[in-house]
Amino acid sequence: MSRVYQWRAMGTDYRLWVPTLSESEGEAVALELREAVKRLERQLSLYQPDSDLCYLNAHAHQHPVRLEPDMFRLVQLCKTLWERTDGAFDPSITPVLRLWGFVQKQYRVPTPEEIEATLEHVGMDLVLLEPEGRWVYYAVPGVELSFGAIGKGWAIAECVRSLKDLKVDNALVDAGGSTFYALRAPPESSGWAVRINPETELILCNQALGTSGGSEQWFEAEGRRYCHLIDPRTGYPVPEFRQVSVLHSDPVLADALSTALVVAPELQARFSDLQVWITQ
Repeated sequence: MSRVYQWRAMGTDYRLWVPTLSESEGEAVALELREAVKRLERQLSLYQPDSDLCYLNAHAHQHPVRLEPDMFRLVQLCKTLWERTDGAFDPSITPVLRLWGFVQKQYRVPTPEEIEATLEHVGMDLVLLEPEGRWVYYAVPGVELSFGAIGKGWAIAECVRSLKDLKVDNALVDAGGSTFYALRAPPESSGWAVRINPETELILCNQALGTSGGSEQWFEAEGRRYCHLIDPRTGYPVPEFRQVSVLHSDPVLADALSTALVVAPELQARFSDLQVWITQ
């Protein structure tokens, strides 16, 4: 029977299953993964004032900010995905999330004028990159990045690297019940079973699964429900409470593209290496 280890970081619960290790070995592996995720949280958190991300958001419109290599690589990847999805994936959506109250959990329906004004500070074209020196500069004040749509996948990828470094070749790691990676398979089956909805169970082996949906966080005003998944191109929450699950070899892409496809499901045809399930 698989041992399960659990910890909380980056605003969600992480779980690790390791079926072939002793209790002490499993605890040591879980500790290594927990510390790896905590390091990422100190770097990428929007809610820790001394994080690298908060420093970037506070200063990058005043002068270029140099990032350490992995964080710069993450920002580069975000810009690439923004381009590939025509802006449906956009970590610079943060000012609009704040406007709707999804960051501070004080929900409100803004006016069209407020949304239009806020969108002037949104778009990865406003995030200027200089790769040789790993410099990041915001073209206008008010730009603010956050990695809620890709951070769990980034953390799971770091966990998988740690597992491989520790010579663990059979494990399942999960962030928030929505982003998984299955490393090999239990001896008694062909893979790890992961359920994406009551009707659908998938068997994963050396694969990642990312799921996004409008039911995760929402509020109601005047009889209408508004979810936290906002179309960065319009500034409004997606109108339908759909759920999208993406199967891919890379947990980072599975996480990010599940969000992008909630916003724009028609983009699925652009990514031939994905398996996608869309539930209304």
